Formats: sequence, C-alpha cells, structure tokens
Amino acid sequence: MNRDLPTLRVLATGLDEELSLNANSRATNGPQFENNRQFVNNPNRYLFSQLDFVFFFNIVGSLLAFVFTYDAISGEYRRGTLRVVLINSISRPLLLAAKFVGSYLSLITSLLPALMSVMLLLYLMPNVNLRPSDWVATLFLFLLALLYLSVFCALGLFGSCLTKHPKTTLTVLMVLWVVMVLVIPNFSPFLTSYLRPIPIVYEVRENMRRLAGDIWQQNQEEIKEFIQEHGGDSAALSDVEKRIINELRAKSEQKQMNLSVGKAAAIRQGFINKVEAQADLNLSISVISPSAAFVYLATDVANTGILSEWNFRRAVIRYRHQYAEHVNRYIEETGDYEILQRILKSDPPDFVPPKFFLSDVISMHFNLLVVLLLYNVVFFFAGQVVFIRRPLT
Repeated sequence: MNRDLPTLRVLATGLDEELSLNANSRATNGPQFENNRQFVNNPNRYLFSQLDFVFFFNIVGSLLAFVFTYDAISGEYRRGTLRVVLINSISRPLLLAAKFVGSYLSLITSLLPALMSVMLLLYLMPNVNLRPSDWVATLFLFLLALLYLSVFCALGLFGSCLTKHPKTTLTVLMVLWVVMVLVIPNFSPFLTSYLRPIPIVYEVRENMRRLAGDIWQQNQEEIKEFIQEHGGDSAALSDVEKRIINELRAKSEQKQMNLSVGKAAAIRQGFINKVEAQADLNLSISVISPSAAFVYLATDVANTGILSEWNFRRAVIRYRHQYAEHVNRYIEETGDYEILQRILKSDPPDFVPPKFFLSDVISMHFNLLVVLLLYNVVFFFAGQVVFIRRPLT
C-alpha cells in the first residue's frame, strides 16, 4: 500500500525520516509502516537535519526580521534623532506604522531574489514535477512565510519601543525568540505527555502478540491431538491426514487474519486514538508559539505533516478490513486457504490513498492562520501603546 509521494517535501520535510511512504501488510499481522530515507539527499545532514524552505524561514528568517527592526526606535532614541523627527507634524502611530512597513519591505526585498531562485529551481529540476495544485500550494507557502516574518517584524518594533538602547533591545528580542521558537515547541510535547499520558507502544504490541500467541497455541494443541489420535507419528500420516493438518494450520492463519482486523485492530485503533488526542493537546499548547503554528500549517500544506500522516495510516487500516472481508468471502466460496500465502488477484478492493487539497488543510487549520494574524495585531498595537506613552528624554 503506497502513499502518493509528497512532491512539496523538497520545501517542507515535515516529519523528516519518519514520514511513511508505504505500508506492508500480511495476513497474520497488522500493517508495518515504512519510510524512504534516501528521498532527500542532504549533504549537510550532520549539521542541519532539515535544511529546507520551512526550516530557513522558521529559524533564519525570524532572526533576520530582528536585524531590520531592533534599532528602529531605540537606535534613533540613542542617537537623539527621534526627538528631531517628532518635532515635525507627524503623529507617533503613523511614524511607527511607517517604520513597520519600511522594515518589512526591506526584509522582503532582500529575500525576494532567493524566493525567485527557489521557484526557478523547482521549475527546472527534472526530478520535481509540480502539478498546478502544487504550484498553488507553493505560492501559499510563500505567502504564509511572509505572514510569519511580519510577526517577528512587529515583535522587533515592539521590543525597540520598550528599551532605550539597541543592545538591550537585541538582548530582549533574543530571549523572546528562544522562548517562542525553541522552548515552547520543544517543551510542549513533554508537558503534553505529563498531562495526557498514553500506553507505551511496546505494551500495545505485546497485548496483540499475546492474543496471536493464544491462537497459535490452540492450533498446536489441535494438531498434537490429531496426530495422537492417528498413531502419534507425524511422519507416518497419510496424505489425506497431512492435508487435514495443513488445513488446520490454514484455518489458524485465517483466525490470525480476522484477529488482526478484529480485537487486535480495536487495540491498535484505541492506541492511535489516544496518540491523536495527545497530539491535538500538544497542538493546542504549542500554538501559543508562532513558530509552531507556522510549522504545523506549512508541513500539512506540503502533505508532510501530522495530518497527512494520520490520514494515510487510517486509510491503510480501513483497507486492511476491506481486504480481509474479501479474502474471507473467497475462502467461503472456494475453500482455498492457500490464498493467505499469496496476494488475492481476483477482483481485490483497490487501495485509495487519501488526497488533500489546499482548501481542506486551510479549513482544518484556519485557527493557525488566525494565531499568526493575532500575533501581528497584538505586537503591532502593543508597540503603538508603548511608543505613544514613551517620553523623549
């Protein structure tokens, strides 16, 4: 069961090497999800694990925003030019708004050649075949990155209004950056695991293995009793008796298959539901960081995030139920248990990997867009309030 290769993974690695690209499923056990570690050939993997578009704007771009804004007010105050500017008939809110627009446009202008180079590279690369929907998603990623940068431009101006010296401004901004970009996104999973703990995955697998072991043990006892009833020597059994034993083993495998889509599937689904609930809580906690909101939304737009991963796993589990029902009907009609050892080719159900559209992701993560917009509004108007009340001496 193969997943559509996420083309935009070149822009947003997302779950990185844990991204499931296919799943193998056997009759006697559940699906095993696999990934492809060689899709992105990153020569700097030992220094930068995710040197991609989203990583650059999340880390480097947010820091560059401070470079253009940290001394916009405190620098002029330090040099004594702020008083000269305000002597003219210009209001403080208008002056700060002009500072914001000027700093933001300067930042975007400096990054525009790099953005255009990315677009050209994607267009020319023979191994990247972007569909029209992929280009729309790419454009949305660029606009999302620009919105994310505006948050840190507004934060930089706010910090510049708070302090009287550019060095102090830069120190305050770096502390805020570390908290918002590094601490909150990385600490929230630990807090979430404490608030909503889930079973260890090995315990879940052991429970399913124990159920499968009971079926195997029962089958061994049935075979042993049959051999005892027919002389006690398995080598001396007739061909008919050996076929009966093979049929007992095949029925046991069928029980294993039905177990994997029955009780074992219920255990697996219950565990997945708990993991999803924990992930949702982690999302709710971490989105107080604009960095987390940006990464969540960007990776899901690129089809490499948590949302696309869960939907692929759900699709695999649903398909396993459909395939098991088809195999059971085939065995009832033909009595051919050997189908458990090969792939059923007589009109099997088709596996349909889940498809995502940009509109679906935006509607599901609209709150993340609201978070980024709110951060812009809050930081900008907080800077306005501080600047209006700021004395010139």
